Amino acid sequence: MDITRELKEYLQGLGADLVGVAPASALSSAGEGFRPADYLPAARSIVSIAYALNRGPVKNLPASRNEYVLEFDCVNGFLKELGYRGARFLETKGYDSLPFSPEASIGDASRLMGDLSHKHAAVACGLGLFGLNNLVLNSRFGARLRFCTIVTSAPLIPDEPLQDNPCTLCEDCVTACPAQALNGWRGAYSPEEGWRMDKEKCYHYIFVRLAGKRCGMCIGSCPQSQG
Repeated sequence: MDITRELKEYLQGLGADLVGVAPASALSSAGEGFRPADYLPAARSIVSIAYALNRGPVKNLPASRNEYVLEFDCVNGFLKELGYRGARFLETKGYDSLPFSPEASIGDASRLMGDLSHKHAAVACGLGLFGLNNLVLNSRFGARLRFCTIVTSAPLIPDEPLQDNPCTLCEDCVTACPAQALNGWRGAYSPEEGWRMDKEKCYHYIFVRLAGKRCGMCIGSCPQSQG
């Protein structure tokens, strides 16, 4: 069995909903400090691991706000474990590997992001495409997916990027956003790259209006997330 298939079966056996692979060069256009080789010079591949939020806490927002926060935290914790275990698996095969946490760094809006873009990694690995909500949509889970990423020196076999966009451009997420952070997508949105939504408005709503509780309305309002 080749190492790519073995890794995917291992992670799915641990509970991962989706696993995809892309060459590390797929993220080479990211800014300095956000590329795989900035952390692992010998990087050859990236592995995107996805785990879905349960429907209940998402579909019943905003009434289920506290339950959604619990769901968000638990999924992040599980993804941390999957990332660590996947990197450990690759290390036992002789390849240097780094798992990147699904949680963003804490800071102002310009730095409230991970060391790598998990969303762009997921798109490169064929797990989905960007929706208008600037989240990665998948035909099975909609926008309910959270991601972590492994950077590795292993020469893994890449997956093909997704071709059919799950986002129908219905604008339900745009209407549902309480911060109006998704206005202005026309002419700026790309299924492959996402777009520069108003993150200042988004973060202000989460960290000021909600006192740090996650919002999730852009996920819950997406028709694709209901399945």
